[in-house]
Amino acid sequence: MSSGSALRALAAGAALLAAGCFGSSAAPDYYTLRPQAGAAAGSPVASRPELGLVVGPIELPRYLDRDEIVTRDAAYAIVPWDEHRWGGSLRSDVLRVLGDDLGTLLGTTRVAVYPVEPLFPASYRVLLDVLEFEGIAGGSVTLRVRWTVTDGTGMQALAIEQSRVEQPIVATTFGAIVAAESAALGTVTGQIATKIAALAAR
Repeated sequence: MSSGSALRALAAGAALLAAGCFGSSAAPDYYTLRPQAGAAAGSPVASRPELGLVVGPIELPRYLDRDEIVTRDAAYAIVPWDEHRWGGSLRSDVLRVLGDDLGTLLGTTRVAVYPVEPLFPASYRVLLDVLEFEGIAGGSVTLRVRWTVTDGTGMQALAIEQSRVEQPIVATTFGAIVAAESAALGTVTGQIATKIAALAAR
């Protein structure tokens, strides 16, 4: 074989090896949280179409503020899964679902989700500080979140609460983990809606 032919064969072999190492990995699976009003969040707690709600901003731990879905492997170990990712981001998903469910539970369509500012008078703002939000495969999802309801200006806190939810994961799939996270968020949303309904009734 000539030196030119040998070089071409070597280059072709290297290309095939590179394709085998880097080109055959499966594309990631993408997931989103789903609204839960009427299910995990419960039945509507009020019909207040006059209410104007602003949802967000939200604070997330740095280890959760990423594209990959994160699970917990042990008390101090977390696992980010490169092949299982959020379709958008966990940050935007939580706010979107919270706004959707709050509107349903409180009977209002006047809901603005951060960073969008409302084009209507705001009655209340909901601020979130997520402390923990991940699952253990074959176990449960833990959601710990500190939430604040303020007046429409966002300058005066009317309620400051902390919720903790343990939601069982019904199967050993990432779809089941995300479904449990949706249900856990729905439970907290129900608690927030109940507090806002009580404030509005004063």
